[in-house]
Amino acid sequence: MGDIGDAISSRMAEKFFASQGHGVLSLAKDNDGYGIPVSYGYDLESERCILQFVTESESQKQQFLETSETVTLTAYEYGSDGTWQSVVATGSLQSLSNDAVANWAAAIFFTQASNIETVSRREDSDSEVEWYEYDIEILTGRTNTDGDSNESASRLE
Repeated sequence: MGDIGDAISSRMAEKFFASQGHGVLSLAKDNDGYGIPVSYGYDLESERCILQFVTESESQKQQFLETSETVTLTAYEYGSDGTWQSVVATGSLQSLSNDAVANWAAAIFFTQASNIETVSRREDSDSEVEWYEYDIEILTGRTNTDGDSNESASRLE
C-alpha cells in the first residue's frame, strides 16, 4: 500500500502549519466536494487562522462557502528527494467584519500568508474580498523523512 509516513506531534503540526501560509481548502455542498488553493495566516501564539477570499457574486466558491459547515485545510510540502510533510486542519469558517480585520486579522494574514491578493491586483476585476477566521478543531500531521526510494519513485510515475 505504500508508506503513509509517521505521525507528528501536535506542536510540530502547529509549527509546520504556521510556516506554510498556503494550502488546499476543501468545501462541501450536498454530495459534492470542492477544493481550492488558498493563502492563510496562522498565529501560533493566539492559535488563530485567517483566510482571505476573493470572490465574484455568482462564483462556485461562494456557493460552497455558504453551505460548508465543516471544512478541511491541507498544507503540505514535498521535497525533490522524496521527503514530505503534511498537516490537515479540520474546523469551520466564521465570517469576519471589516472592523475585526482592521483590528488584528490583517496583521496575522499579511505577515504569514503566501501569494496574497492586493488592491492593485483587484483594480480591473469585479471581485469582492471577504475575510474569514478558521476555527480549527483538529490539527493532525504526518511526515516521511526517508527520502527517495524505489517505492516512492514508482508512486510518482
